Amino acid sequence: MDNKEFKHLLDRYTKGLLNKQEMEHLEKWLDTMEDKAAFDRLSTEELSSSKEEMFSSLQQRIRRQAKTVRMFRPAQKIAVAATIAVIIVTGYIWRKSVLDIVAPHRTTYAYSDKGHVHKQILSDGSIVWLKGKSKLTFPAAFNEKERPVTLEGEALFEVAKDAKRPFVVYCGSLTTGVLGTSFNIRKNEKGEVAISVLTGSVVVGSKSTKEQVVRTNESIVYSEVQASVVNVHPSRTDIHEFIRGTEYDMAFNDARMNDVIQKIEKKFEVKINLEDTAIQKLVITADMTDQSLEHTMEMISQALNLDIAITDKMVFIRPKK
Repeated sequence: MDNKEFKHLLDRYTKGLLNKQEMEHLEKWLDTMEDKAAFDRLSTEELSSSKEEMFSSLQQRIRRQAKTVRMFRPAQKIAVAATIAVIIVTGYIWRKSVLDIVAPHRTTYAYSDKGHVHKQILSDGSIVWLKGKSKLTFPAAFNEKERPVTLEGEALFEVAKDAKRPFVVYCGSLTTGVLGTSFNIRKNEKGEVAISVLTGSVVVGSKSTKEQVVRTNESIVYSEVQASVVNVHPSRTDIHEFIRGTEYDMAFNDARMNDVIQKIEKKFEVKINLEDTAIQKLVITADMTDQSLEHTMEMISQALNLDIAITDKMVFIRPKK
């Protein structure tokens, strides 16, 4: 890809105009390029305007990486910070951060193909499992007021709790608003939108219908053609189908930590490091379904008397002393 093509694609990317093939082409190219070459391809104006944003972005990233369930000793924190610095300097964050810095609130997309489930972890930590031939449109970074996404097809949502920023799903002519919960949304070719709530509650409505609260284990089917809403109750078979092919279910009964760790790593796309391998043999009974990574690790910490530190996509576990 030459300089002209890169700038053209970057401009279309920041405006949310790229189609699926163009987006994959640009991101694949970003994966293979080196940091220096990448920055050389940006104009002086783009580099200048992004300096302060980059510094702020790195500071925020370090603060997020320093979050822990239980803090390690100062010397260990310094070592972790040094590791973070090395990762940043060696360009680990380039691919994701270059466009985040230039256009942090750009529109981006996630797709799934027929017969497959695609998982997308959003910037706030919410997890979306797209099913069948579906498309999710969302900002690379949510603003301070709300977290809007648009769905075409079907998806299971596990929304991170944030009372200050409601999570809003636009699906056809129906709008679903939540603060932190899990639910399944499916729109079919007949113009029917079905919403089933697994935990918490959501508020749904459209221009032609009144807002309605849908609670745990409740479902509605909204018809765009008839502008009507029908209340139904999902069966166990329905719920099983909603979560099939996902890592949503995190209930454990006398499970070995080795198995629990593998499920956590897969669901949250993190790497867990154990200071003592004996931790793998510990047994835990707990339901960590619909919990964030932080809350999940906090539950394990309290149940098994462990020290846990979360550093971006790394989790460190050791016995308490």
